[in-house]
Amino acid sequence: MDHGPDSRKASMSTGLTSGMQRQAVSRCSPRHRGTLRRAARVVVWTVVLSALLIAASSSPARAAPVWTHLELVENTAEGPAFDRCQIEATLEKSQTARWRVFYGEARADANSGWSAIRSSSGCAQAGTEHAATTWTLRGSPYFLVDIVVGQASVSDREVLIEAAFSVQRLTGFAQGGAPAYETRTEKRTLRVPEGGSAVVPILVASAKETDEFRVRELLLKFRASATGSKPPVEYGEMAVAADVPRAEIFLDGGVVGRTSSDGPVVLRAVRVGEREVIAQDASGREARAVARVEKGRRTSVSLTLMKGPPASADGLRPLGRNPQGGEELWREKDGAIVVRVPGGEFQMGSPATEGEPSEHPRHVVRVSSFLMDKTEVTWGQYKRFLAASSRPPPKSPIWGTPEAFPVSSITWEEARAFCAWAGGRLPTEAEWERAARGDDARQYPWGNTFDPWRCNTRDGGPHAPTPAAAYPDCVGPYGVLDLAGSVLEWCSDWYGETYYAESPVENPTGPETGTKRVMRGGNWMSASPMVRVASRLGSEPTWPGPMTGFRCAQEDRKADEK
Repeated sequence: MDHGPDSRKASMSTGLTSGMQRQAVSRCSPRHRGTLRRAARVVVWTVVLSALLIAASSSPARAAPVWTHLELVENTAEGPAFDRCQIEATLEKSQTARWRVFYGEARADANSGWSAIRSSSGCAQAGTEHAATTWTLRGSPYFLVDIVVGQASVSDREVLIEAAFSVQRLTGFAQGGAPAYETRTEKRTLRVPEGGSAVVPILVASAKETDEFRVRELLLKFRASATGSKPPVEYGEMAVAADVPRAEIFLDGGVVGRTSSDGPVVLRAVRVGEREVIAQDASGREARAVARVEKGRRTSVSLTLMKGPPASADGLRPLGRNPQGGEELWREKDGAIVVRVPGGEFQMGSPATEGEPSEHPRHVVRVSSFLMDKTEVTWGQYKRFLAASSRPPPKSPIWGTPEAFPVSSITWEEARAFCAWAGGRLPTEAEWERAARGDDARQYPWGNTFDPWRCNTRDGGPHAPTPAAAYPDCVGPYGVLDLAGSVLEWCSDWYGETYYAESPVENPTGPETGTKRVMRGGNWMSASPMVRVASRLGSEPTWPGPMTGFRCAQEDRKADEK
């Protein structure tokens, strides 16, 4: 079939070239002809091998079981980068992994929309239950990432992962208190080299985020390999000491324990590498450090929270103001934080249509400025007192005597003796209600609506005792914590069922005599009506109830000097 002049020229050219090659070969000697044949075979095999390599490099990835590992990495404002949390899964053919990661906790702020609580984090398997139930959250997550990892396959010296991301960033809070988020989604094919990682940036911090959380950027770091080649995880230990006992210890953003007055707290099985450790007291003051943990070795970290001026003659060191605006001081005798409660006038008791008869009538009371312990006295504080006074210890409750838990099974006299040793006294009933109520007629320390998750009570807590200050939102107008629930608290007053009808206006101290002492605040098994700020009970002072504790008050010498 004739395809035209060009085609005939090409055919003639090909024939001419072939004829010339045959003529050249025929003119060669037999030795030369053998050499040419061997060279031709080498060329052929070279072409074949090249074709095979090209085909192998361009062949589709094969499905295989793949081990996949995710780490949340934070680059801090101070410079160092470290892993916040990690999670892993082995994916069989057609399987997917669903993970949820959060960073930072925030609360509503009337001025700026939101303010940071702490730069905590967490990684969790996302399933039928909300992943956040596995996290201990004080506020709302600031940054949430949902990750779906699937279609993992092995190709030559890398693993290919199909991943989908849904990123939520807090923008503020609705009027009812619900957090509001902006959301963005994306899909990526991640190429993870053998022995290496693939990094996905998810947050470049704004100026406010850097100021609030001390973060510059967040990254998701993926590692992956064929099943069976999972790298070993290496561990060391970290010994954490701080100048403040019972401060929470955060390791890479997660709560791992509390500091102790007995010495460093040893954290075991800490992953090797750069780890961030933070100590945070009941008012949110922090000290932090980044330390390198080495395999099989113990790393020591010492943190200092008390960086203010030295203590005064009465053993109190100024700390500044808490988030509620109240002035705070550090009592060196037992390590307590105390809050200055300003003097003033308020409505004590309940209106005629509310509460119990002993809460009536509602009446005007004025109290002078005083100091009150921010939290209930803990076992750690009380053990210092026992060691100094050689007094016998109270009966241990069935849950033991952890240093950070409120002391309990305490009689009125034992509570009074501790406060005298620490440099104070038990609060009067009027002072207690002033600290919980402030200047208005609120029903609960935070307002008029009961929130079951704010405090450790029967309606919202774990139905078990918890450390003091474990519920930072169970807070009064001046920053005093745990005035609702936790343990019942002794006051200095004798209890009088009808005392309110005859109570003086100025600094009332209760009846002159009686058979019972006042108890306030309810406990962790009390229902919401029993934890109102006006609720009051009377108990025999010799009764060492297993849910009975106390806190101390002190005279405000600063006010006396004015």
